[in-house]
Amino acid sequence: MLRLNSPVRVFLFSAKTFLFLVFSLAMSACVPDFLSDSDWVVVEAGEHEPNPKRKVGLLISPHEVSATVTFDSSCIYDVGAVDADDWNKVIGFGFVGSKDQSLDGVPPHQVDGARVGWRWNPLRGRIDLGAYIYVEGKRIDFKVAETPLNTPTKMTIKIDYARKVYQVLGGQAVPFTHDKSFAYNTGLYFGGTQVAPHRIRVKIED
Repeated sequence: MLRLNSPVRVFLFSAKTFLFLVFSLAMSACVPDFLSDSDWVVVEAGEHEPNPKRKVGLLISPHEVSATVTFDSSCIYDVGAVDADDWNKVIGFGFVGSKDQSLDGVPPHQVDGARVGWRWNPLRGRIDLGAYIYVEGKRIDFKVAETPLNTPTKMTIKIDYARKVYQVLGGQAVPFTHDKSFAYNTGLYFGGTQVAPHRIRVKIED
């Protein structure tokens, strides 16, 4: 059995440590909060999405997508009366990989997919939560619940392939028609029509 002398072992340990630190720094440069608090996802003023995107990834035949979500006071906003009822989005998914997938630049999640919608309700002083669903390119959206600020809220979207229905936040089941298996997480999105009027942050714990 080969035995390494002490200086060689020290060198190998140092090299591994150095490579780990380089990798960590590279990752933190891509995602600034990687080493601090990676659950807080931020949309900067004037944007629709985080840059880089966060809390996204590929899914195969997902039966449930869920997270614990917390909205803080940055989620109080005013985009004017015309767009006040627009839904922002938090967790969700879009399906891909079918012959009927649009080729005209429409994102797959706006063909077949489901997301949790959210918006600030100034009359209630709470966050409205809703189902935001696309079936064959047709949008279906409605309010399901509400949650206070600074309150962790478990959110779940269920996909029942046998019955072919989505159920968002335990609300009304919505039928879908596709036979797709491949999907992707969509992550946090501000809008609607309007971009974020100021820095918006939401905590998303998987």
